[in-house]
Amino acid sequence: MNFSNLFKIDKIRFINICILVVLETLCATSVTYLMTPAFNYIKQNKLNLFLIFIALSATLQFISIILGSTNTILYNQQVQEYIHQIRNNISKYLFVKGNNKVSEIQNNLNANMQELTSKYTSPWLTLMKRIAGVLCSIGVLFTFNWSLVVLTLILSFIGLYLPKLFEHVTSSATFKVTEENEYLLDTIEKWARGLDELRRYSSFGSYQGAIKKATSELKKSTIEDCFWGNLATAMTSFVSLAGIISLLALSIYLYATGKIVFGAVITSGIFANQIMNAITLIAESLNEIKSSKKVRQQISDLQQKVVFPIKNDSTKNINQLEINSLQVSFKNGELITYPHIFINKGEKVLLTGDSGTGKSTLFKVLLGEIKPNSGKVIYKDASGKSISPSPEEIGYIAQDNTLFPETIENNITMFDSKLNKQIDYILKNVELKKDIDKFPAGMETIIDLDKDNLSGGQKQKIVLARAQIHNSSILLIDEGTSAIDSKATRKILEKLLKSDQTIVMIAHNFSKELTEMFDKEIHLEKEVG
Repeated sequence: MNFSNLFKIDKIRFINICILVVLETLCATSVTYLMTPAFNYIKQNKLNLFLIFIALSATLQFISIILGSTNTILYNQQVQEYIHQIRNNISKYLFVKGNNKVSEIQNNLNANMQELTSKYTSPWLTLMKRIAGVLCSIGVLFTFNWSLVVLTLILSFIGLYLPKLFEHVTSSATFKVTEENEYLLDTIEKWARGLDELRRYSSFGSYQGAIKKATSELKKSTIEDCFWGNLATAMTSFVSLAGIISLLALSIYLYATGKIVFGAVITSGIFANQIMNAITLIAESLNEIKSSKKVRQQISDLQQKVVFPIKNDSTKNINQLEINSLQVSFKNGELITYPHIFINKGEKVLLTGDSGTGKSTLFKVLLGEIKPNSGKVIYKDASGKSISPSPEEIGYIAQDNTLFPETIENNITMFDSKLNKQIDYILKNVELKKDIDKFPAGMETIIDLDKDNLSGGQKQKIVLARAQIHNSSILLIDEGTSAIDSKATRKILEKLLKSDQTIVMIAHNFSKELTEMFDKEIHLEKEVG
C-alpha cells in the first residue's frame, strides 16, 4: 500500500479532492483572518461593520464545512476502492501460492485492512489538510509581521522532529498488534471446530483458558501500541502548548511596540493555536504512517503479480505411478516407511492398514502437500518417461468434505458450466439423483454450511460426483464413502470402478465382496524408525 497507488485508483477524483482541500483551507483561513478587521471595528465602536464581517466569516465557515464533508466522502470512496483492489490482489496471490491458513487470510483481508485505513490512509487526508492550513496561516502571519513567521517555522520544526524519536517503537508495536490478532483468530478457529465436543464433556474451562490467553496477548500488545502512540502525542502537544504561548507573547509585544494592529493580536493568537494544533496532528499523522510500515510491507509482499495456472484440457497420459523408497518423518520423531509400489494406468487399488500407517499421509505426498524425507514419487507416460502432472490430473476426495455456500450444481461442476450436460448421468452414478429430486430447488439448492442442510452421505456423494465429472487421470479417495450406507456404496463402486481412471481408495472394514471389486489391495504396516 502506498500513496502513489491510492492516487492512481481514480486520478480525476483525487485531483478534485486536492482542489477541495485547498478551497476548504482557504475558507477556514479566511474565517479567522476576517476577525482582524472585525475586532478593529468593534474597538472603534463600529458595530454595523463588525456584524458584516462576522456574518461574512460565518458564511465562509458554513462553506468550509460543506467542502470538508464533500471532501471526506470522496476520499473515503477513493480509499475503499483501493482497499477493494488490494483484497483482490491478495486473494489472487493466496489462491495461486496455496496459503490455506484461515486465520492468516482473515487477518490480511480484514484486520490489516482496518489497521491500514486508520493508520495510513486516514492520516494522509489529515496530513494534506493540516499542511495546507499551516501554509495559509503562515501566509497570513507574514502579512502581520515576519518575526511571527520565523518563530512559527522554528516551533514547527521542533514539533515535527519529535515523532522521529518514537518511529521505531511505534512501528514495532503496531506490527505486534497485527501478529497477536492473527494468533487470536487462529486460536478461535482451532477451538471453535470442536465446540460440540467441548460442550459434550463440559470442558468450558479449557476453551475459555485458550481464548483468554490469546486475548490477553492481544490486549497487552494493543495497550503497548496505545502507550507509545500517546506518549509521542503528549510530547508533541507539550511543544504545541509552548508554541501557542510563545506566539501569543510575541504578538502582544509587537502590538505594544506599534508594529501590528489590535485585531492582529487576537487573530495571531487564534492562528497560533490553529498552527500548533495542526503541527500536532501532522506529527501524529506522520507517526501513524511510519508505524504502519511493517504492515504495509507485509501487504505489499502479498500483492506480487502471479500467473494463474491454465487448465490443461488434454491431460497427460499417466501410464504408471511408482512410489520408490519413500519415507516421511514427523516432528514427534515418528518415521513412516512405505514399500515399493507400482500402480498401472486404469488399476483400481484398495489401500488398507491400521491407523497410523500413513495412508492419508501418502495421499498428501502424492498431492505435493507434504515433502518426504527421502524417496521419490514418479509419474510415467506410456513410453516410461517421467512426467510432472498438472493439479487437475489428480483428483482427491478427502475425509473432510470441502463444500461451498453455493448451489449443488456449482459444487459438482466447480463453476465450469461446460460440464452441466453431464450432471444427470453423474448423479445416477453416485446414487444422488433421488436425493436431489427431494429438494424443492433441485440442483439449484444452496448448500447451507451453517445450518447443515445436507446429510453426511449426501455431502460425500456430491464430492464423488465432483471427482467423476472432472475425470482426472488418477483419483485418490480417502474414506470417500464412510457416511454412505453399504447398499449405496456397492452401487457407487460398481460404476466408479468401471471407469478408465486409475483409482486408489483408502477404506476400513470393507466386506469381502467390496474388497474383491478392486484389482488389488495394498496393505500398509506400521514401521517406526
